[in-house]
Amino acid sequence: MNFRDLGGYPTRDGRSTRWGLMFRADALAGMTAADLVVYETLSVRSVYDLRGDAERQARPDPFPSEARPLIAGIGTPTPAGRTGRTARDGEGFLRDLYQGMLEGAAPYLGRLLTDFADPPHLPAVVHCTGGKDRTGVVAAVLLEALGVPREVVLDDYELTSRYRRREHQASSFETLLAAGLAPEAAGAVLGAPRWAMADALGWVDRDHGDVAAYLTGPAGMDPEAVARLRDLLVG
Repeated sequence: MNFRDLGGYPTRDGRSTRWGLMFRADALAGMTAADLVVYETLSVRSVYDLRGDAERQARPDPFPSEARPLIAGIGTPTPAGRTGRTARDGEGFLRDLYQGMLEGAAPYLGRLLTDFADPPHLPAVVHCTGGKDRTGVVAAVLLEALGVPREVVLDDYELTSRYRRREHQASSFETLLAAGLAPEAAGAVLGAPRWAMADALGWVDRDHGDVAAYLTGPAGMDPEAVARLRDLLVG
């Protein structure tokens, strides 16, 4: 539902991100036979699966992929302490989740983007279950590293709401209700509220200056790898 190319976005230096090299997606287990035919035309070399072991075992990818569980090192947060009542509670959980990933998984994100800077790994797909939260954080950091303006990065994040609608997430909605969330909060957790990602990225600015400093600082990326990433993915 949420498989899309990160190409075609403008960068601050007047160029744009290259088409056909980096894709973001939801769980690939849902691919149809027709989807797989199209997928073969993309010549994908690497698939990075951000899901945990249980998710991977329940819905394995239809082809080889590399397990990179994004939140394994920071624990699994619980939406609003299982007491979320309002839409704002649900959106606040997402903001906390995104900032938690940026804080707790910085070295992981650095290693992932370093892989993207290696030509033999491209074209590549990065995905989780919904292609929204874990994948959204990775895509946001990547696009910022490539020089895409913040407002365009947030536009990309919000696109999930266009492609992955409530009718595609019935089981996730029921799981959130069973965890104790009110319908309003559960619905918000399944959305893509612009302010939540904006606030999480704002934390990067406040604590590190910008994403470039974050990547060469707590994320541990070599500045040369950042430069290679831009050379490969911006044209």
